[in-house]
Amino acid sequence: MKRIKVIILLSLVICLFAFTGICFSQDYMFTVGTAGAGGTFNYIGSALSNFISQKIDNIEMRAVTSLGGMANIRLLKDGDVDFALGIGLSLMQAYEGEEPWEEPQKNLRAITRLHASTIHFVVPKDSGIKSFEDLRGKKGNLSVAGATDDIYFRDIMEFVDVDVDEVPVQHLGYPAGVDLLRDGHIDWIECAGTPPESNVMTIASIRDIDILDIGGEFREKILKKFPYYSPATIPAGIYKGVDRDVETIEPTAVLFCDESQSEDVVYEITKCIFENIDEVRKLHAGLNLLSLDNATKGVGIPLHPGAEKYYREVGVIN
Repeated sequence: MKRIKVIILLSLVICLFAFTGICFSQDYMFTVGTAGAGGTFNYIGSALSNFISQKIDNIEMRAVTSLGGMANIRLLKDGDVDFALGIGLSLMQAYEGEEPWEEPQKNLRAITRLHASTIHFVVPKDSGIKSFEDLRGKKGNLSVAGATDDIYFRDIMEFVDVDVDEVPVQHLGYPAGVDLLRDGHIDWIECAGTPPESNVMTIASIRDIDILDIGGEFREKILKKFPYYSPATIPAGIYKGVDRDVETIEPTAVLFCDESQSEDVVYEITKCIFENIDEVRKLHAGLNLLSLDNATKGVGIPLHPGAEKYYREVGVIN
């Protein structure tokens, strides 16, 4: 009788491990939606995917290019990616069903904040453009259509005495915008990413540039109405020829997934990131401020239960 009880107990233990342990019986292969090649989302998404794949047995994550944060929300909804990078403000809008969403996307769940995507409005130094008011009639480039850069631009221009329709805008990727600015076909570009942002570095090596300030009372008005931004400063000397601090704003980038994603998988991914945080910070300059203290700030949507479980274990949330 005792032998039977022991056998039953061992069987239960084996079943428990098989049910709860993601590293024992199943291989997981995931895709991660990032953004266009050459942007911060793409660099960070690729580096983080490779890192997690190396650190966690039986999990392989592969970064894929996309049209950016807004597009990633649709890709996740349609099942075309398993995880994705997005901006807290656009995730919040999607979750609540605000324009351009026709209905709330209540399936969205956050894993962690990643980096703050500092906004750069870059102009040639000899362009005569000194402020956003000077953009009237000046052709520029935002990111690809559907990216969150459109939201940044409209939020900023709401406090400028220029209608957005008075500013001709193209929607190409950042590298294409750099080429057009280099050749004099457009007058300004916008790039969002952690300084030193690679595309801004490229154009600064080719042309003398300046970066428009978003500071003072102007910035305070933006922050008051749109609390998903934070104040930011691009330090003097980061970019060739820009020898002053540039005041600007930045939204928060977020790693997110669908609510149906495995709790065990998300827990292990969250744990992997923060138990190896010193290594993660070295993957990209944008991750060097990531910590447990700010992991859940500015994400815009509810946490996934797997991430929440880890944060409760380490005391980040109660």
